[in-house]
Amino acid sequence: MAFAFKPILHFFHPQESKVNLARALVAAAALLTAGVSSAAIVTWTDTQLGTSNPIVSGGVTLTTSTTGGNIGFIPGGGFAGLWLGGDNSSGSYTLGFSANITSIEIEFDALSSIGTLPVETLFGFATNLGAATIGYLDQGGTTFDGTTITSTQNDGQGTISFTGAAFNAFSFTHNQGAQSGFVIERVTIDTGDGGTTVPEPSSLALLGLALMGLAAARRRAA
Repeated sequence: MAFAFKPILHFFHPQESKVNLARALVAAAALLTAGVSSAAIVTWTDTQLGTSNPIVSGGVTLTTSTTGGNIGFIPGGGFAGLWLGGDNSSGSYTLGFSANITSIEIEFDALSSIGTLPVETLFGFATNLGAATIGYLDQGGTTFDGTTITSTQNDGQGTISFTGAAFNAFSFTHNQGAQSGFVIERVTIDTGDGGTTVPEPSSLALLGLALMGLAAARRRAA
């Protein structure tokens, strides 16, 4: 009988149980720290942008400022959003963020009436780190020559995009000409680093305690 129970008694040996428990804690902590990413996509919709400035979404504050231009709001309807320009004003605009970001998309709708020249243009794109070479998707009624977006018809639409080293402000110059300004209908940012795992503080603390426990248990077992 004593021989039959020996494996069971050995399994519950105090020192080995402590080692096994510490190993389990290490494994659990590793699972908690794995796959935790700092990347987060935050979006401001047209109805959000058309209500106020600054405005918060996903814990990030977006503040729009201007030099020489005009900032307005269209809360609803077909042209809801953050209205930049209006009253035939031109100027430079900056979208500032309360967090560092690695990419931005800006979807806009030009309200140009097209007829009285000059037409509406956007150019001089930059972040707080310097000049920015943007990507651009024409969604109808605009052109892009690599540096300047030009509205070619009423209700021209497009999406500006930029990805680069972490920045917290994105700016551009708007030359309204004799047109009606444009409305930003969506702003989407990435506040992360593309998916690099960044363990949460609580997970790091658990992992540290588990490693300390494993080391202590091994010393006692020795």
